[in-house]
Amino acid sequence: MSTGINTVNVFSIDEEKLKFRVTVSFAAPNIAQDSGVYKFTLPIPTSLANSHEYNSCIIDCNGFQAYALGATADPVWCFPGALVKIGALELQLDVPSSQTVTTTNVVPADSGVGNSRIGGLRELLFLECKTVGDGAGNVALAGRAAAWTGSSPAKGVLCGNPFGQTLTIRNHDPINDDRVWIVSSAAGAGSADLGHYLYSFDITMVPNR
Repeated sequence: MSTGINTVNVFSIDEEKLKFRVTVSFAAPNIAQDSGVYKFTLPIPTSLANSHEYNSCIIDCNGFQAYALGATADPVWCFPGALVKIGALELQLDVPSSQTVTTTNVVPADSGVGNSRIGGLRELLFLECKTVGDGAGNVALAGRAAAWTGSSPAKGVLCGNPFGQTLTIRNHDPINDDRVWIVSSAAGAGSADLGHYLYSFDITMVPNR
């Protein structure tokens, strides 16, 4: 005789209406923005995202990918001064939040103390380099077919309502403590941003009361 208990997920329409999925993409070679720093305006999807009853939300970055087009045989990350190996990327979004702290120890003056910043959405994304193929049918992991994917085991963070605002995303190297972007290795550090960057966010509105 079976003693198992069947469970049923019950969804509330009112609660589900407070959840939003936002995807953002940048084709850096086609836009006039600073390398590694990208602006966009987040429209208001429903009245609940523009209500005085919901001034805060939980923002969770649940996906990231970056790659150069297939014509780039030698994609690599760089910051303004050098080409760099990136194992993790700190995603920074300038939405108001007092729930995050970043502390870096990069130069001798920081040793044992750290250089700390408080505020904004900060999400550490652990990167993997995978093959996604290229436009010529090549699928082996190599420069033309490579893409970096990022994920985080962390949960979302309480932030101010981002809807209806012009926001800035910054790809930040937490080790060198600077913005980073994808270039051709042959072109060198500080050269043109060849990256295509994709971000996925889940946003859940939080009532004021």
